[in-house]
Amino acid sequence: MESPMKRSVFFLSDRTGITAETLAHSLLTQFEDVEFKQHNLPFLDNVEKAEAAVETINQAAEDDGAPPLLFR
Repeated sequence: MESPMKRSVFFLSDRTGITAETLAHSLLTQFEDVEFKQHNLPFLDNVEKAEAAVETINQAAEDDGAPPLLFR
């Protein structure tokens, strides 16, 4: 049996990110053959946090060999 495709998913928000996460979950359930590694990045409310988030997202893309999905 073939292992499922794996993709990173990031939920980005300047607040809690609950809305983005809820929407994303409803969309991601449509892809049963994909295993999603989920990352919550809430409270991105300044440049330093945003820059750190970019580094995290870029590292996930490099590790996965595919660009991650982003919801904000």
